[in-house]
Order: sequence, then C-alpha cells, then structure tokens
Amino acid sequence: MSYDHFLQMEGKISDESGVDERTGWRYEYRHIGMTRNATMEHRKRLKVFLDPAPHVVLDQNVPLRGWYKSKVEPPGKRPRPCYTEALLTQPYGGACPVRCVMCYVNNGLRGYRGQGITVVDPSYPEKIRKQVSKMKLATAFYISSFTEPFQPKLEPHYKNTRRLAQVAVDNKLPIFFLTRQVPPGWAWDMLRENRFSYQQFSINTPDADDWRRLSPNAAPLDAMIASVSEARKRGIYCSIQVNPIIAGVTSNEQVVELIHKLAAAGADHLIFKFVEIVSPAARPMIKRMKAIFKDRGELFEELFTETIGGLRTIAEDYRRQGLDLFLRETKKAGVTMGLCYEYEYERDANGKIANKTGVSLGPKYTTADQCHGRRVPMYRRTDTRVPFQPIEGCDPGGCLYCADRNGGEAGVPCGNKKLAQATALKPGDFR
Repeated sequence: MSYDHFLQMEGKISDESGVDERTGWRYEYRHIGMTRNATMEHRKRLKVFLDPAPHVVLDQNVPLRGWYKSKVEPPGKRPRPCYTEALLTQPYGGACPVRCVMCYVNNGLRGYRGQGITVVDPSYPEKIRKQVSKMKLATAFYISSFTEPFQPKLEPHYKNTRRLAQVAVDNKLPIFFLTRQVPPGWAWDMLRENRFSYQQFSINTPDADDWRRLSPNAAPLDAMIASVSEARKRGIYCSIQVNPIIAGVTSNEQVVELIHKLAAAGADHLIFKFVEIVSPAARPMIKRMKAIFKDRGELFEELFTETIGGLRTIAEDYRRQGLDLFLRETKKAGVTMGLCYEYEYERDANGKIANKTGVSLGPKYTTADQCHGRRVPMYRRTDTRVPFQPIEGCDPGGCLYCADRNGGEAGVPCGNKKLAQATALKPGDFR
C-alpha cells in the first residue's frame, strides 16, 4: 500500500460519504485522532471534506501566545534561543499541505496530521480580534510557525490568513509571513503597512529537483527565488529560513551556493538550522531519506547521530564547521545571519561535556539585530481604546539580549517584569 493510499484509508468509515449541499464538496466521515498517533479509543467521529483539499471544520480556541520556551528553563530543558519576540498564530491547523518530508508537524501516521487533514476554524480571525481588543502588550503576528499560511486550495475559500493579517494591520502591529508558496498581492500590501513587518521564506536547498522531493507541494524553486526578488522590488525586508538543512542530502557547499543565490535575488537575512527531531521519530526520518535520496540518505544517517536536549540532530563538529563556513560566506555576500534552535554541549575548562541539555549557539553567529533579522520591538498601550505603539527604548536585540545586557527587571527600559525575564509569554501576560 502506498503512503498516499494509506492516508486516504486510515480511519475512514467507508459507508458514510456524500456531497455537501451548501458547498458542493465531497465528504466522508472518519474517526480522527486529535493528537499525534492517537489510538482508536482516543479518536472522534468527524466529517472530513475532501474538496477543495482534505480538511475538517472545527470550532477551536487557540489563544495568542509567545514562544514556548523561556530564558531560564528547569534543569534538563533547553532554554529559548530566539531573540525575536512574536505572537504565534494558527490560521490553519493540523496537517500542512506542503507535505515536506522532514517536517515535524506532519510526523506520525495516525491522527489528522498523519491522514493529511488540515483543521479550519472559520471564526479564528474574529476570535483573535476579540483577544487583541483586551491586550495592552503585543508584538508582531507570526503567520505562521505551524502550517502553511497561503494554502493554495483552502485560503481562497476561507481567507483565514488574510482576515488574520487584517487584525494586525487594524491594530498597527507588524506581521511576518513564513511560507513555501508565492505570496498573493494582498500580502505584499499588508506588509507595507508597518515598517517593522517583513516577508520570510523557507528555502533549504539550491537544487530544484531536491526541492521538489523535499517539499512536494511547495511553489517551484524558481518561483520562490523570484518572490525574494519581488520583496526587494517592493522595498520589503526579506528573511530566509534555510531550515532545516538535511546534512548529507544537502551539503554545506550547496548551502553556500544557496547563500549567494539568495543574496543575488535580494534577500536581507538568512537563518540557518540543521535538522532535528524528537528521538523516537529519528529512525522513520532516516528511512524516508534513504528511500528518497539513496546514497545521500546513507550519508545523512551517518551524520544524524547526536542527541542534545533530548532531540536528535547532526553531529556537533559538522554543524560547527558548517556554521563557521556560512558566517564567512554571508559576510562575503553582504547579508546578515542568524540561527534557529542551534545548540552545543556545555563543556568544562578541559573541553569535557558537562551538560547535554544544550547551550544556544545564537550569540556566536548572529550578525543582525535579532535572530529573524530585522529589529521588531515590543508594543504596548495603557488604554485598549487606543492603538498600540512601539515601546520606546526597546532593545534592538529583543528581550533575551535586553535581559542579559540590562541586568533584568531593574534595568530594562520597559520596566516590565515578564519581558525583563524573557519568559515564555502566555495569553494573560499580554493583558
């Protein structure tokens, strides 16, 4: 049985299907697990629309929040490395239709992600608007760190991403879109509404054939590169997630080729991250890479050996050599550099590993104000009836840098205890 056929059949109730009278879309009922690899007793019977792409419509309450990690985490947990604060949004949930073979979101064979089903809450933008109306602290809308925001088949009907972005624009807040698709015209227009907004693309290989095999439903690589040039033409800052780098499949020399190709197209900033995944999922990922890339998949297996902070990743020496190379080449190309969740072991004075939780490599390699590139300040207001304004004196490096450089609560310009401690901001913190 092929993988695609498995996705179609897993959980299906074959005798309950039809055509929806209102939309004209085909549907069928399935038992869907709402968590990864859910067993049958933990699944729900849901109506799955097969058109225009497999999805379910659910009324969900997904509140705005910041990063899931804090500057200081309990022993054994990796601290947050990201300098760029963001409001994490989810215009679409569940499976991402781009179907990247290395994606942690689509990892697993059961549940709505394993079945290739996207989750849509049509009222999500209105719920976010209501949440923002009660907030006094905010920052940029990250659209989206979870699934593709410009869904080719669902966004034209539901418009969740466009309506969500409008909430940010109406509240004078920045936006950054992260995508493996070509942004529509309205997205470019909205990015121009705030000087701190920017466009972010995820591009992790310079080879068009590898790109198609890694991200089967992404826009063609040449169209992605053209979109980088379009951002430059429109005067919009452009940040690239070279993420994840599948070492062995994509060589460090190919990454250098990509650096110069993106710089020539007009990119401003590049973010590097070698592949990592929770340890139980490492073996299936290795199997996929070997099946798709043959000998290069074998090389990937040889390099995918290190566990740091509980996640499997590429051997530290290889990563460090690569990052040193990327630092030199980004400087040559005239673009800035950042990292995304890259760690090294903590070592004692003799070089012996003292702690395997991991220490962020970000400060050693970031050459921009923030890891995502452009400086994005925090915003606040004293009255929910007035627009948000950037916090005056907000450290260009973001809350993590500010907390380090200014000594915590007593010294930070904003005087906000939560921001001074660079904590993982939860919904209540923004009110």
